[in-house]
Amino acid sequence: MTQEELLQALASEIECSTGCTDPGSVCLAAAAAAHALEKPAEEIQVLVTPNIYKNGVSVGIPGTGRVGLELAAALGVLLDRPQRGLAILEEVTGEMVCRAEETVAAGRVTVKYGETPDPLYVRAVVRAGEDEAQAVIMYDYSNVVELSRNGRVLLCRQGGAGGPLPCPFQGHTVEELYRLICSMEPEAFDFLLEGAQRNKQAALRDLEDPTRRLGRTIRACTAIQDKGPLAVCGAVRAYTAAAGEARMGGMNVTITAITGSGNHGITNFVGVLTAAEELEATREQTAVALAISSMITIYIKGYIKRMTAFCGCGVAAAVTYLLGGGYEQSVQAMQTVIGTIGGMFCDGAKSSCAYKLSTAAAMAVQAAYLAMAGCHVPAGEGIIGRTIEETFANIGRLNDPGMLETDRVMVSIIAQRRAKG
Repeated sequence: MTQEELLQALASEIECSTGCTDPGSVCLAAAAAAHALEKPAEEIQVLVTPNIYKNGVSVGIPGTGRVGLELAAALGVLLDRPQRGLAILEEVTGEMVCRAEETVAAGRVTVKYGETPDPLYVRAVVRAGEDEAQAVIMYDYSNVVELSRNGRVLLCRQGGAGGPLPCPFQGHTVEELYRLICSMEPEAFDFLLEGAQRNKQAALRDLEDPTRRLGRTIRACTAIQDKGPLAVCGAVRAYTAAAGEARMGGMNVTITAITGSGNHGITNFVGVLTAAEELEATREQTAVALAISSMITIYIKGYIKRMTAFCGCGVAAAVTYLLGGGYEQSVQAMQTVIGTIGGMFCDGAKSSCAYKLSTAAAMAVQAAYLAMAGCHVPAGEGIIGRTIEETFANIGRLNDPGMLETDRVMVSIIAQRRAKG
């Protein structure tokens, strides 16, 4: 892989997102369908996968103080700007929220989950009189693959560019990519620094809000540590928690997402940037560390797909680099993270995601310090493979087919709770 190809691969997996990507994707699909309808929609029907349903029913919608996929769909029809992608919810106004709530209360919005062609799938159908338009998002949260109006196909991208997204690092080893990053000019990764600063701003917004308690509480509890491993762990945990709390709680903040996930973006960018600041790393060192973490985050997604719980092993590799460690120690740190929290499951997008991602980020810092001291989970134990690629493959199997039945039970629990009110 060339340096230019590496940069293109990193950039292709990074985008801005306002709010959680699951209601954002539903909002985007509804907006795309409404735009194709070319008149005000009177009825909205949405079909999503069980995972998107699980992730969307309890998470805050930015700028609304509300939750729910029905409201997200109703807002999408009113926003009618699909070209905004996952940043579409940035433009929500108070008047739109009131109108969307009226639409939902009138029973004109239906959201259901069921069997779909891909684990990441949203289909929005909007109607007005005799006219009907449909939009389908598949494979990735902003990937519109179908558009139609009254049965006439306006867009069809099921194959080629619209098909399943391959891992851009397929065919390359982690070590090869790690060493390529370390050989490049750090200035090439300035765009990652910009993304990290954006996510750190979300954390600062949360910490300034007295109604948000998680990040503030963690920061207060860890402030007594002036320096050293505990200080770095505490700062990373506090700031990732704050950014996660802002996003999951529905604050109107824009997040740099990676591999289609805003929470992965928070773990990746805020975790590494905060550690670098605590360690007083140079701008150049921070840029390289962000590239290492981003590469790992993208690489592992080639095994565990788009919709998964958090890992944090990219942060572990990056912090090991910042501590002066080499590739082997970075691998040891990643293996320790996976061997410790690899079984963390996802029970839907909501406020507790901030607790999980901050736990993963803090564990990553701890694993880096342990690796530097020669302490790590040995290769060949449990799901830990002899190589990091083998471990990633094992995590992939644990995710699919291993977690499929767990996901079904989880969705059933959530649906039953909603039915009870």
